[in-house]
Amino acid sequence: MSVNQDKKTKLWYYRLSYKKRNGKYSTKNESGFKTKKEAALAESQMAILLNKGNDITASERLFPVHMREWYEIYRKGKNSLDNDRDIDRSVRFAEEHFAGVKMKDLTRSMYQQALNEYAENHSTASVKKRHTYMRACIRDAIEDGIIFKDPTYRAQTKGKIPPKNENLKFLSEFEVKRLTRELLSDLKPRFISRYIILFGLATGARFAEILGMTWDCINFKNRTITINKTWDYQDTKDFGNTKNYWSKRTITIDDQTCKILEQLKKKQTSNIKNLVFVNTKSELVSNNAVNKCLKGLCRKLNMQEMTCHSLRHTHASLLIYRGINIKYVSKRLGHKNIVTTLQTYSHILDEMEQKESRQVDDMMSQIYKSNAK
Repeated sequence: MSVNQDKKTKLWYYRLSYKKRNGKYSTKNESGFKTKKEAALAESQMAILLNKGNDITASERLFPVHMREWYEIYRKGKNSLDNDRDIDRSVRFAEEHFAGVKMKDLTRSMYQQALNEYAENHSTASVKKRHTYMRACIRDAIEDGIIFKDPTYRAQTKGKIPPKNENLKFLSEFEVKRLTRELLSDLKPRFISRYIILFGLATGARFAEILGMTWDCINFKNRTITINKTWDYQDTKDFGNTKNYWSKRTITIDDQTCKILEQLKKKQTSNIKNLVFVNTKSELVSNNAVNKCLKGLCRKLNMQEMTCHSLRHTHASLLIYRGINIKYVSKRLGHKNIVTTLQTYSHILDEMEQKESRQVDDMMSQIYKSNAK
């Protein structure tokens, strides 16, 4: 082991001799260090890796190649197909923006520049998704001793294109009452979309979670439902995993929704999958069909048009406006953590904060008035 300075460049380098697995000796050189201390530290870290039997040539691999292999081995098929698609998009992002870049040569500035370019034409959510999976891959590489520094450290992921749901669409309580009245006026099993809309309003469940509901997940006695799977209506046309671990949950439902489901069950013929929301022909309905039904009802009632996902936002907003604890709302929606809920419904919480600040002012005014008497 030796650390020396290049007389021409004034930069430091190390030369490390080691024994390979086949018993032969070889050397590992690395240069370009500004100080002797940096070179010595790098030499020490490399010696540790060699003693552990790590493949030191892995740092020479191209980052896109490494990430593609990481996805195929560790992540593909472990969660939903949607999750696979998200990771694959991140891999393709790496293949496009870091072509020819070795693992050891990937720097913070290089990484941030790629995100900046992507952010010019994409939303923050999209930029964050690309960053999330590349960061996961790189942190695994650090854990495996392939690289030592994290080029994703404190990366900025703000996009310049406003997200589609920047102003989340949701109905007011008055509009929900009107819509519910209209849905109940013609509630028949052959119009299963109406049942799905009512269920979405009552539970805030995602569309795939609603389609994946089976009768054994409904406890009529305790008035609860258990969400433990989804229905993959895009690819497999079969049951699938929930969005994440936290999406599996048991929540309460109101008495009227419970009665509506009981009536639906009595009118249904048996279906192979024991699904709740199928029509009289035991057929599932598409997301487009439910959206079409909902938009038609909104037009009829002279309200802004909504999609099925807006029912989830409506359910959440009604709970928040009624002062329901945000932690409970987060668990009911199946969010990974409360931060997701706070970020998604920040505009509603801001309105609530302004309203509550006025209530504090009113409280103090009343205290002052009582002392003035």
